[in-house]
Amino acid sequence: MTNASHQPEFVANIVGKTIDCIVNNRKRVAVNFELAENGCMEETHDSLKRRITAMWGFQTSGIELLEASTTWFELGGMQFNVYDSVQFSVNGKGWSTDFKTIARDTAYDEKE
Repeated sequence: MTNASHQPEFVANIVGKTIDCIVNNRKRVAVNFELAENGCMEETHDSLKRRITAMWGFQTSGIELLEASTTWFELGGMQFNVYDSVQFSVNGKGWSTDFKTIARDTAYDEKE
Protein backbone atom coordinates (compact mmCIF):
# COMPACT_ATOMS: atom_id res chain seq x y z
CA MET A 1 0.00 0.00 0.00
CA THR A 2 1.28 3.54 -0.74
CA ASN A 3 0.34 6.93 0.63
CA ALA A 4 -0.25 10.25 -1.16
CA SER A 5 3.49 10.71 -1.71
CA HIS A 6 3.62 7.29 -3.41
CA GLN A 7 5.98 5.89 -0.78
CA PRO A 8 5.27 2.61 0.92
CA GLU A 9 3.30 3.23 4.10
CA PHE A 10 6.00 1.67 6.31
CA VAL A 11 8.54 4.25 5.02
CA ALA A 12 6.18 7.07 5.92
CA ASN A 13 5.74 5.55 9.40
CA ILE A 14 9.51 5.29 9.90
CA VAL A 15 10.01 8.91 8.84
CA GLY A 16 7.18 10.04 11.12
CA LYS A 17 8.58 8.14 14.11
CA THR A 18 12.05 9.56 13.44
CA ILE A 19 10.72 13.13 13.36
CA ASP A 20 8.74 12.49 16.57
CA CYS A 21 11.91 11.20 18.23
CA ILE A 22 13.88 14.30 17.22
CA VAL A 23 11.15 16.64 18.49
CA ASN A 24 10.67 14.74 21.75
CA ASN A 25 14.41 14.60 22.42
CA ARG A 26 14.91 18.27 21.71
CA LYS A 27 16.03 18.98 25.27
CA ARG A 28 18.87 16.47 25.05
CA VAL A 29 21.94 18.56 24.36
CA ALA A 30 25.59 17.57 24.58
CA VAL A 31 27.45 19.42 27.31
CA ASN A 32 31.03 20.29 26.39
CA PHE A 33 33.82 20.87 28.89
CA GLU A 34 37.32 22.31 28.70
CA LEU A 35 40.21 22.17 31.13
CA ALA A 36 40.33 25.30 33.28
CA GLU A 37 43.42 26.91 34.79
CA ASN A 38 42.58 25.43 38.20
CA GLY A 39 42.70 21.87 36.79
CA CYS A 40 38.94 21.34 36.79
CA MET A 41 36.80 20.71 33.74
CA GLU A 42 34.40 23.60 33.08
CA GLU A 43 31.38 23.76 30.81
CA THR A 44 32.13 25.95 27.78
CA HIS A 45 30.16 29.10 26.99
CA ASP A 46 29.13 27.60 23.63
CA SER A 47 27.71 24.59 25.49
CA LEU A 48 25.78 26.89 27.83
CA LYS A 49 24.34 28.84 24.89
CA ARG A 50 23.26 25.58 23.20
CA ARG A 51 21.43 24.52 26.36
CA ILE A 52 19.64 27.88 26.54
CA THR A 53 18.68 27.52 22.88
CA ALA A 54 17.43 23.95 23.29
CA MET A 55 15.44 24.76 26.41
CA TRP A 56 13.98 28.16 25.56
CA GLY A 57 14.24 28.57 21.77
CA PHE A 58 16.49 31.64 21.54
CA GLN A 59 18.96 31.85 18.65
CA THR A 60 22.45 30.95 19.87
CA SER A 61 24.01 33.87 17.98
CA GLY A 62 21.82 36.40 19.82
CA ILE A 63 22.60 35.25 23.36
CA GLU A 64 24.93 37.42 25.41
CA LEU A 65 25.98 35.73 28.65
CA LEU A 66 26.10 38.09 31.62
CA GLU A 67 26.30 36.24 34.96
CA ALA A 68 26.09 32.60 35.93
CA SER A 69 26.52 30.18 38.78
CA THR A 70 27.81 26.64 38.67
CA THR A 71 27.46 23.40 40.50
CA TRP A 72 29.95 20.56 40.34
CA PHE A 73 30.26 16.81 40.30
CA GLU A 74 33.21 14.46 40.38
CA LEU A 75 33.82 11.77 37.82
CA GLY A 76 36.91 9.59 37.69
CA GLY A 77 38.71 11.76 40.22
CA MET A 78 38.17 14.91 38.13
CA GLN A 79 35.91 17.81 39.15
CA PHE A 80 33.42 18.99 36.51
CA ASN A 81 31.75 22.41 36.85
CA VAL A 82 28.45 22.88 35.02
CA TYR A 83 26.22 25.96 34.89
CA ASP A 84 23.03 25.64 36.93
CA SER A 85 21.67 29.17 36.46
CA VAL A 86 22.44 32.04 34.14
CA GLN A 87 21.48 35.64 33.46
CA PHE A 88 21.72 36.61 29.81
CA SER A 89 20.34 39.05 27.28
CA VAL A 90 18.87 38.65 23.83
CA ASN A 91 18.35 41.76 21.69
CA GLY A 92 18.92 43.96 24.75
CA LYS A 93 16.32 42.21 26.92
CA GLY A 94 17.47 40.51 30.11
CA TRP A 95 16.52 36.96 31.11
CA SER A 96 17.25 34.60 34.02
CA THR A 97 16.95 30.84 34.02
CA ASP A 98 17.73 27.90 36.25
CA PHE A 99 16.88 25.53 33.37
CA LYS A 100 13.59 24.67 35.06
CA THR A 101 11.96 28.09 34.66
CA ILE A 102 12.73 31.28 32.79
CA ALA A 103 11.86 34.86 33.68
CA ARG A 104 12.34 38.29 32.21
CA ASP A 105 14.96 40.09 34.27
CA THR A 106 14.78 43.83 33.61
CA ALA A 107 17.91 44.37 35.75
CA TYR A 108 19.85 42.98 32.77
CA ASP A 109 18.10 45.05 30.08
CA GLU A 110 20.40 47.27 28.05
CA LYS A 111 20.08 50.87 29.16
CA GLU A 112 19.17 53.30 26.40
